[in-house]
Amino acid sequence: MHRALTLAGLLAAIAAVVAQRTRNTSVFDFPEYPPPLTPPPNQTIADSVEPLPANETGGDKALSGLKIHVDTGKYGPPIELVHAYFNFWPTGVGVSSDGRIFTCFPRGNETFTLAEANSSTTEAPFPNQDVNTPPAFANTSNPGFSVATNKLLFVQSVVVDGKDRVWALDTGRPRVNGTMLNAATPGGPKLVGFDLSGRTVATITFPTTVVAADSSLNDVRFDLRGEGFAYITDSSPQRPGIVVVNLTSGESWRHLDGHPSVSAQADFIPFHNGVPNYLHPIIGPHAVTPFNRFAVDGIALSADGEFLYYTPLAGRRLWRVPTSLLKVQPSSTQPNAILLANLAVQDMGDTGSHADGLESDDRGFIYLTAPEHNAINRFNPKTGMVEPFVRDPAIQWPDTLSVVSLKSGGNFIYFTANQLWLSPDYQNGTDLRTKPYAMFRVPIEGGKASQL
Repeated sequence: MHRALTLAGLLAAIAAVVAQRTRNTSVFDFPEYPPPLTPPPNQTIADSVEPLPANETGGDKALSGLKIHVDTGKYGPPIELVHAYFNFWPTGVGVSSDGRIFTCFPRGNETFTLAEANSSTTEAPFPNQDVNTPPAFANTSNPGFSVATNKLLFVQSVVVDGKDRVWALDTGRPRVNGTMLNAATPGGPKLVGFDLSGRTVATITFPTTVVAADSSLNDVRFDLRGEGFAYITDSSPQRPGIVVVNLTSGESWRHLDGHPSVSAQADFIPFHNGVPNYLHPIIGPHAVTPFNRFAVDGIALSADGEFLYYTPLAGRRLWRVPTSLLKVQPSSTQPNAILLANLAVQDMGDTGSHADGLESDDRGFIYLTAPEHNAINRFNPKTGMVEPFVRDPAIQWPDTLSVVSLKSGGNFIYFTANQLWLSPDYQNGTDLRTKPYAMFRVPIEGGKASQL
């Protein structure tokens, strides 16, 4: 009896469908999509609708009042301008737990390269002018090379570590008389640590087997567990790699030399403010090239210090490698150290924009600057996805990031915006930037990942 009722019900259903179809007046009368499910999050956070300007509707009254779907150019928490640079152009920023802001400037004829903000619009040399004044920049006995000195030559990155110490990464390669960077002389490139009073607590130099004359030290992160280690990106297109420093012994070594993950993408073309950006170099033969001279750049440690994340500037992929393998110094007693580190590199996927700076927080997020989107996004290792964080038209080439948990309350990410792609090196010698350059901050849920 049950089977008979089921069969009868089925026949009745078929009859109803046939009857409905005979009543249809159009072959198009059917659902186009299946029933909707929950849409992905964040898909419309930068979207709005608004009427177009009169000159974009051709004077048609039927069109002029229509609200058209538009990109607002913004999402995320509001940005706060905390510092304006009217003098030198900035790269790095580091913020101490008491709110002191440290910053650095690529060295040409700038009178100092490491500084502290002493007002919202001015900076003073840190720890003083003397430390920022080398005896010379050019090496008179070796033309084309810089000098060896304990003074600061060209600080590319400044980082405040989990113990509130200020670290300056000196490339040792200043620009002199409008030329390209001088080659480094041993004793010029160095990592210098200061306490907040300005007292030098560490100075680490590098042998030529670790930092060569044409190396380009770029950014640094600190793992203060155990002996303590620093990880430095070498962005040189000739020798891209990761420099590892034992902070207790002062010894240093290299890993991932020439690995595809640290190398520039040969045909890379970024888009800034919607415009494709090729290199228009100021040196001969003045041939236009892809934006392909910039290898591994941004760097961040996972909250637990177990992974080092990094990205080449000329590329749109995020990579990571276990720090346990980077800490092994290649030697005759560790002959497989290089191979094992190379084999352990993990591709974390496409980032949607090239990234200049990376940073982490204590919740595990990896923040990535996104110069192609005037934004900062974040990678979530738990989902393997890049998430939108903050976007604003004023974020013109976000360069370096610094997460801080302030003693006065609040967690923030600070970042510089320096319009780098409009600078003379990339625009045939013409400076298309507009002063002031900017430093912003944005509140975040997580705090500083100290790796203590």
